[in-house]
Amino acid sequence: AGHVGYYLAKELTLRGARVTITDINSHSLQKCIDEFGVDVCRPDEIYDVNANVFAPCALGATVNNETIKRLKATIVAGSANNQLAHNYYAQQLKDRGILYAPDFLINSGGLIHVAVTYANGNMQESLKKINNLYQMTYDLFERAAAEDLDTHKVAVMIAQERLNITR
Repeated sequence: AGHVGYYLAKELTLRGARVTITDINSHSLQKCIDEFGVDVCRPDEIYDVNANVFAPCALGATVNNETIKRLKATIVAGSANNQLAHNYYAQQLKDRGILYAPDFLINSGGLIHVAVTYANGNMQESLKKINNLYQMTYDLFERAAAEDLDTHKVAVMIAQERLNITR
């Protein structure tokens, strides 16, 4: 329910989604309850919520061996850095049929905006590049399925290909 989680809850509820959030800050939770009518739970209960999407937005390493077993969501897509306690948990998500959107892909829009701004670009130029992320994400998911690999591994491969990095 912090800065990013607040705005995610706002956007989702504006679009009619039912949202369950958690936070250790009771003031932040109450603000989201009052403004968006969200459901709340204790931090350790969030993994047990029946949901379409689990979106960790603050604390890293929340996707690990123990929490993956409890996840009821079919998608993990949040903005927290390093959501996976280790990269190999992406395979465990895949094995459970949970689609994982890598955090560095989700967060890349912010970096793109900063890069365009730094290069004296304007908001339209920034948004044009950011809007390409939808297709890039779709292509990532399609490639991961076609190659029977987890999405994190494929995202790293794509990044290395774009940077011409070989191992």
